[in-house]
Amino acid sequence: MGDLSVLERRDFKRLISVMKQKIVLAAIAALGLSSIALPAQAARLKWNVDYTGFFSSGASIFGSFEADETAADDGIVSDDEFTAWSWSWSGDSTVAAFTLSSDSAEIATPADGGSSFYVDGTPNLPFAGLDQGLFVSDSGEQALDLEFLLVEDFANGAFTSGSSLAGAAVTVSDPEPVPEPATLLSLLAVAGAVAATKRQRQLG
Repeated sequence: MGDLSVLERRDFKRLISVMKQKIVLAAIAALGLSSIALPAQAARLKWNVDYTGFFSSGASIFGSFEADETAADDGIVSDDEFTAWSWSWSGDSTVAAFTLSSDSAEIATPADGGSSFYVDGTPNLPFAGLDQGLFVSDSGEQALDLEFLLVEDFANGAFTSGSSLAGAAVTVSDPEPVPEPATLLSLLAVAGAVAATKRQRQLG
């Protein structure tokens, strides 16, 4: 390149920059297509659940569970179909707020079945119908019994209970898709590639 003029050198650098941008854009397109296609191959769904009006203190239980979309074909999703779950107690003057999840707790399965929820619009009723399950922390210090609405703090010897008060309800949301890890990585890669392209254009 010693014989090239200043203008020719600039043109050459500009050409290299344009080629790099085209390569990056091609990668973005490939990653974008893969991120769109992946969820359709194996959809995982999440249902949000709220227990409201059962506790006189105004406290509530809320959470969610996840499962493959085929788990809902019969209108019921059961614990052996859960891929993840989480339940939170909002807390009251007797038992402080806490959260149990599939990462730090387990489902104590009774002899007549575990945890199950209607997801087809059929009401989920505590004390009757499907057993919504008993969830216990790995430490054994906290428990949520969604069937009988018992909230227990064994570490402090405290518990509180709910009842079927007027207006009380268990609300199960419509399912929402859960992005697969590979899809999230693809989206992050796309975002990084876009940022890199912008920087190259600014420097060019």
